[in-house]
Amino acid sequence: LSLVLLSLLIFGLVGCGSNNNTTNNANNTTNNTDKKNPPTNQEYYDYLTERYNHYFNDNTLDTTYDIYVDDFTYDEFITAYNDSYDQLKNNLEAFKNDLKNNVVKGNDEVDKYNEEVITAADKAIIAVDDYTGTFVEKTKDYATLSKDEVVKGLRSLTLDAHNARLDLKNMIDNAKDKLGIK
Repeated sequence: LSLVLLSLLIFGLVGCGSNNNTTNNANNTTNNTDKKNPPTNQEYYDYLTERYNHYFNDNTLDTTYDIYVDDFTYDEFITAYNDSYDQLKNNLEAFKNDLKNNVVKGNDEVDKYNEEVITAADKAIIAVDDYTGTFVEKTKDYATLSKDEVVKGLRSLTLDAHNARLDLKNMIDNAKDKLGIK
């Protein structure tokens, strides 16, 4: 009798385990099929804005730096400021890669707009590279300048990178209209 009960128990466990694998395989097949379908305009817009917010919502370049604080030291400020541009470049590259690798092609409107956003991200990356590549040479005398002169100099040096970031942000802000989403 105990042998029969043990057999039923083992058969039940093996049967359940086998059934779960079939269910998991069915779920995986469904998920893989979903990933191959191009996104609707709304799905793309939702993904685009989520990714943008993920990478750029708390950008320290927009919120952290106040050169007029009492404990300002030139070296600390400039180091942190430049580190933020390095982080911005990393975020731009990750954002671009997300769009390139995770947006399935097949919806002409989405494909076109996605390429435009990727191009805008490329322009921002180039502008940040231009800023970081020439910064040391252009700012070698900044430590001797007044705070107002440093601010004016930094604003002029970062203007292209700032404008490229704004162009990208405007593309994200205008995506709903461009994609015909109501």
